[in-house]
Amino acid sequence: MQQHELELYADLIVKIGINVQPGQGVSIGAELGHAEFVRVLVASAYKAGAKYVRLTWNDDPSSKARFLHSQPEYLEYLPAYEVATAHTMLDEGWARISLTGSEFPDIFDDVDPALMRKSRVARSKQLGFYMKAMMANQVQWCVAAVPTLAWAHKVFPALPADEALARLWDMVLMTVRADQPDPIAAWQQHDKNLHHIIELMAQHQVRGVHFFDPTLVDGKPSTDLTVGLTDAPQWVAASSVSQNGVRFLPNMPTEEIFTTPHNARVDGYVRTSKPGFPFEREIRNAYFKFENGIVTDYHAEVGQDVLAQLFEINGARQLGEVALVDVRSPINQSGLIFYDTLFDENAVCHIAFGRAYPEGIVGAHEMSDEALAAFGLNNSDAHEDLMIGTNTMYVTGLCDDGTTVPVMRDGQFVIA
Repeated sequence: MQQHELELYADLIVKIGINVQPGQGVSIGAELGHAEFVRVLVASAYKAGAKYVRLTWNDDPSSKARFLHSQPEYLEYLPAYEVATAHTMLDEGWARISLTGSEFPDIFDDVDPALMRKSRVARSKQLGFYMKAMMANQVQWCVAAVPTLAWAHKVFPALPADEALARLWDMVLMTVRADQPDPIAAWQQHDKNLHHIIELMAQHQVRGVHFFDPTLVDGKPSTDLTVGLTDAPQWVAASSVSQNGVRFLPNMPTEEIFTTPHNARVDGYVRTSKPGFPFEREIRNAYFKFENGIVTDYHAEVGQDVLAQLFEINGARQLGEVALVDVRSPINQSGLIFYDTLFDENAVCHIAFGRAYPEGIVGAHEMSDEALAAFGLNNSDAHEDLMIGTNTMYVTGLCDDGTTVPVMRDGQFVIA
């Protein structure tokens, strides 16, 4: 990886990812294996005017040691300084960068998901205010990826290590448009294209979406799911605007448009089309049946025990997000499974179980928690994306006046 390429990628994350403002603090969460790139990212942030950059390092083997050897009652412990730090960063309006790209894929495969759930729920309850603020765009945030040797081997198992790493870096830079002559202009055009689709969704007053895949499984269509939206839906695409008016990109890459479902208006059944990773454990070939918004039946070829623990979390049996992604996205066209939700969710349509984004409701920033709950906003200590899109998926918009509009055919946008 050339130094100038690392600097270009870092600048994209800083300048259009979080769009750091002069005098703003920046928090970066990363794995130890990301250190080389993180140093470049820190320099970029300071050059752009950041007041201070705080680093939080994650090490999965250390996390695993806690799950395996800690006393169970200690898994719910969180030092008070972590809560105080989160309050400080919110009060001072710090932007946040979260870097994905595992150094140790599959390391948690032999860890009891019940222990992971216990730790996550406890942490979420104490830091839920921070996650809630991020999902409400109180400040800018961005999730981006850094390739590691282990992740590259997972994606390209047949290639030598160095070649696999180079290929993965090429894919990452391509999907974030860093390979374009003018990456910022390319992002602006991409943002414009996706916003055109959400403008059409608004013009047609789409109040629900029906997913239908005619591919037969056990003698019936593989997916037949209706996702009803709130009474004031707002579709979101690519860039978002923070509550203090700064435009930013929450995900790099991003290919989706998404909105917030009503948590009691989901009916039918759906199957996953790519692996998902709640609790860093794999879910594959899963089936979910919904009635009045709630999962009433489910099974998975891989990860049944993981789903069982996920659905023990309050609100996790209901949806917090529905997203549409054209199968012509560069991520999907690569033909790869990335084993990283940031990429795989931007390959095809997906749904998320658990906590919802207020941004998907018009005027949400001015509503109380009680008013948002009355609108059907789902609340949970989880937010887990699972991919459902296919090359044979039909998506139909259910309009406010009772008519319908074709949105996607064979996994491709056709709305006009």
